[in-house]
Formats: sequence, structure tokens, C-alpha cells
Amino acid sequence: MSEQKTSDIRSNQKKKLTSILIGGSVAVATGAMLIPAVVAWGFLHPPRRHHRRNPRTAHGVVFERVRLRAEDGVRLSGWYVPPPDNVPTRGVAVICHGYFGHRGEMLPHLGFLHRAGYAALMFDFRAHGWSGGGRTTFGITEPLDLSAAIDWVKANAELTGLPLAVVSESMGAAITLIVAAADERIDAVVADSSFARFDGAIETRLDSLLGKRLAGILAPRAQAVGERILKRVCYDIAPVDVVGQIAPRPLFLLQGSADEVVPPRSLEELHTASNHAHTQVWQIPGARHVEGIHAHREEYGQRVVAFLEGALPKMEG
Repeated sequence: MSEQKTSDIRSNQKKKLTSILIGGSVAVATGAMLIPAVVAWGFLHPPRRHHRRNPRTAHGVVFERVRLRAEDGVRLSGWYVPPPDNVPTRGVAVICHGYFGHRGEMLPHLGFLHRAGYAALMFDFRAHGWSGGGRTTFGITEPLDLSAAIDWVKANAELTGLPLAVVSESMGAAITLIVAAADERIDAVVADSSFARFDGAIETRLDSLLGKRLAGILAPRAQAVGERILKRVCYDIAPVDVVGQIAPRPLFLLQGSADEVVPPRSLEELHTASNHAHTQVWQIPGARHVEGIHAHREEYGQRVVAFLEGALPKMEG
């Protein structure tokens, strides 16, 4: 083989190798930008999940379908369950579900609250269940949803004079803490598994889905993309900054000791920032994220009802 041909072959091989390396680098760079964007988009647009049971099929109680409208125009779907006839009416509970959930997941809470004498309003947050809205924001716009639910209760002649509690879990609990800090129409709060700051919950959630190593790589990048979309720093979505403002209204903070989604330290951080004289805390032994009500069903219901009994103003007559 001539030297010229050998040189040409080597030159072609070099070009191919260079092309492969450049193509690989472009693919890696594209992936480095695209994957965090996909993760962020997925977080902000959770797949819709819908209830399979309702208050009648779950507990044999009557209910009404209600439609709410948030201040920014988003329409919300809900259920209203009147108080039972066989026990004195104790108050009204607005019940708030968590991220990637729906009101049907809160039917176990409805069961023990209804038996204890509470009317209840359950609804789907925006971008969840049957409610409108195309994007969840983890506490930026969702407070408008809870405020709409409280407005509905206060406009209902049957309920307007009753003490009002909000019973909530996960993202719904974080939203409840944020709203209750400013809205004194809420007389008592039960917050199960709220994050203290949203940025801490992102990496923990990805840890549970992808493993610690991959989550450590993706979480900061996905968070940066999400912050650009939301035009808000995740660190600033922080119930811990306002939880102290709920007092003197009573607060019950709960979280499972084996929570794999919200950092377990969140319970301690929220408790530290709250007014201890008006706050009860229960770290539920061995329970994973929002699983306390299932792992310790009877005790969970008893503790929440006992808290509300002591927290809410007594009804006359």
C-alpha cells in the first residue's frame, strides 16, 4: 500500500473519530440540558389521577358535588359532606390532599372526622384530579385554591357560624401552613408531612425515585429550570418562614419517622419555628410519607379528633 493511501486512510479515520467525538459531546451536552428540563416539566405537570370512590361508596354518607373558583379564575372540583345527624355538630373541616394526589385519597380522614361530628369540604387542587389548571406550583398559586374553599364555607349559611379547621397532608399541608399564617378565618390546623422549604423536598423526592447519586446530579439542574419557569426561587416557598404566625391558633404537626419524600428534619424545623405553646407534634414511628393514617389508623384518628376537640371553640347549646 502506498504511503499516500495509508495517509488518506489515517486521515479519514481521524475525521470519523473527530466526528464521533463531536457528535457524542453534542449528545451529552444536549442530554445535560434536556433531561433536567424534562424532569422539571414533569414535576410541574403531574399526570392526572382520579378518585375511584366517593364519600357514599367509602363511608355510606351523603354528599354534594361542588364547584369552586379561585381568585385567578381556575375552576376547582369538590365534595361537600354535611355533618352527621346522630352526633352534635362540632365544626367544619376543609380537607387538603398532597402532590400527585386527589381528594379521594383523603377519604380515610373524612371517615373519622364525620363520625366525630364534622361537616367537610374536600376538593382537588389545581392541575390535580378533576380541577382545572394546567400546572402545579407547589405553593405559589395553590393558596388561592384553599382560600376559595374557605370562601365557600363562609358563604354557606349552614356552615358560616361553625369553627373551621383545615386537615391536610404533604403539599396540601405546606399550602395550609402558608394560608393559615395570614387567614385568621382558620381556627385550627392539622398538617401532616409538610415540607419546611420546597427546595429540600425536591432532592428528597428525586432520591426516592432515582437514587441518591443521580438525584444529586439532576436535582440542582432541574430546580434551576423549574425556577426559571415559575419565576420564583424554590427556597422562598417556605412554610417554615411563616408557621410562627399561626399562633395563638392551635397547630398539630405530624410526620412519619421513615418519610422518604419530605426530609424527616422538616418536622423539627417547623416545630422549632412555631409557637410551642400552641403547637402539638407527633413523629409517627416507622411511617413512610403520609402513611401514618394507614400504619396507625385508629391512633391517628383519635389523636387528630382529640386535638381538634381541644383546639376549636366550643359550640353553644
